[in-house]
Amino acid sequence: MARLWALLFLLVPALASGHALVPLREHPLLRQAQALLEAARKGLEAQAAPLALNLQGNYARLGYECTPASLCPSLPATGGSLTLSLVLTPFPFGETADGLARAQIAYRRAELGYRKALTALQAQAVAAYGRHRQALLGVEAATKGVELAEKALEAARKRQANAKELREAELALLEAQNRLEEARRGLELAKQAALGLVDLERPLPEIPPPKGSTPLALEEARLSVAEAEIAYGSALRALLPQVQASYLLYPSGNDTLALSLSSRSLQPTLSYTRQDPARQPTPVPGGGSYRTQEELRLSLSLTLSPGLLAALEAANLQKQGAEEALRAAEIQAHLQEASLRHALQGAEAALALAQRHLAAQEQALEETRKRLALGLESPLGLLQAELSWMQARLGLAQAESEYRNRLMELYQFYGELLPEVNP
Repeated sequence: MARLWALLFLLVPALASGHALVPLREHPLLRQAQALLEAARKGLEAQAAPLALNLQGNYARLGYECTPASLCPSLPATGGSLTLSLVLTPFPFGETADGLARAQIAYRRAELGYRKALTALQAQAVAAYGRHRQALLGVEAATKGVELAEKALEAARKRQANAKELREAELALLEAQNRLEEARRGLELAKQAALGLVDLERPLPEIPPPKGSTPLALEEARLSVAEAEIAYGSALRALLPQVQASYLLYPSGNDTLALSLSSRSLQPTLSYTRQDPARQPTPVPGGGSYRTQEELRLSLSLTLSPGLLAALEAANLQKQGAEEALRAAEIQAHLQEASLRHALQGAEAALALAQRHLAAQEQALEETRKRLALGLESPLGLLQAELSWMQARLGLAQAESEYRNRLMELYQFYGELLPEVNP
């Protein structure tokens, strides 16, 4: 059986163009979910980029106080610099790892939202198809009911029934006509409700039972826990000292090459700076001057604040709350799954009963036709048997629709997509 289902899942997408769920692929809500998912994917790609280029320019107007004053006109009136930096991310660490993890969570949430939107759409489509099928059979049964009421009234007039029986027959005909008009209005409403969801001219594909993966609500709760853990780790690192190391080369007074590394992200940064005016050599009292050619800088910064401790405590409480919410979601998911499967079993039993009822009505109709051929049954009795058979067909359609709806509730619960819906 498992191999049969696997083969079905491989073959159905190739045949999906002949199924009733094709319109869902063009539904605006599906397009919206696809756009949001693609946006989250692009955001993840941006966060996972291994390098980044940064260009920075500075401009300044300079003012001097000179001794003697005649020195000022010879000094530059403006200054500027241009810096080109290359930021490398060889591996995610610290703040970079947090950003990447948050982007992954955002993408996962968008994926869950995509599945949630599509499972809701496919459930609406299947329900709309079932309502239209019921409405069609309802019109057929109502039409047969009008025919039966007309024949009953005609028979009452032929046998010259009393006035009370005639009034009852006429009233029954009016009621049958009203039911027919109501059934026709219901059919039009069912057609309108199916627009954009399902192609009523094509057959509905077979809907196998869902595989039973992790419920959507449980996956969302797990993402919340992961997000809270990231926030807690970030708040904890904010209490740690930050170390910055830089190595600078000065090939000339106008040029600077630098390599820097920070303990917050461990992202090496290579930069080149061109400045004007150039750095002047530093004069030494007594004559001479010097110019720095290379420099190694180490800096350590530590922020101590009650706010940081409060932020850490808040992050820890949020993490605990997310974990408790996950446990509650697990309990709720277990109960909901049992309830949905119980409802599915009830719908399956009702479907089997409706099938047996239809088979019994078909047999009764066949027996009525045989009795009519032998002169043992009246045409009115045949109409009544046909009406009962149509009502049994309507009951079967209702049971089939109810069974499919219960299946689709499980699909929504697990966030599983039908092959005909998933592009």
